Amino acid sequence: MTDPADTSDRENLSVREVAERFIELFHHQDNPAAAFKAWVHPDYIQHNPNAPTGRDATLEVLDAAVRNNPELTHDVKRVIHGEEKDGEGLVMVHHHFRRRRDDRGYAVVDILRIKDGYVVEHWDVMQEVPETARNENGMF
Repeated sequence: MTDPADTSDRENLSVREVAERFIELFHHQDNPAAAFKAWVHPDYIQHNPNAPTGRDATLEVLDAAVRNNPELTHDVKRVIHGEEKDGEGLVMVHHHFRRRRDDRGYAVVDILRIKDGYVVEHWDVMQEVPETARNENGMF
């Protein structure tokens, strides 16, 4: 695999390639700071009401979260790539987010808008993993 922090050919990467590199750094290598510095546009638009907009402001919140939750994990279950047109597209990342390894955590879907080799916008939907469920299907 190509170095996920390598942005040297950003303008020629597909939405999928940008997403794969961002997800590798953020989720698989548990390195949100490197992912944001490499792949998120400075004018990043944040829709999560608990985080500020802008790459650097959001990065400060992420850095604090990682510092305050050293066991924090993002276990990716699936990635859905939306339609891509003119260097822009949407990617959904469904993952199991936990602040501590013994937490039930949250089922999360991050929606990333990628344009011209950058993550430019983010939405997320979070649902607590319950202790019991009315079905045997699980959330993942």
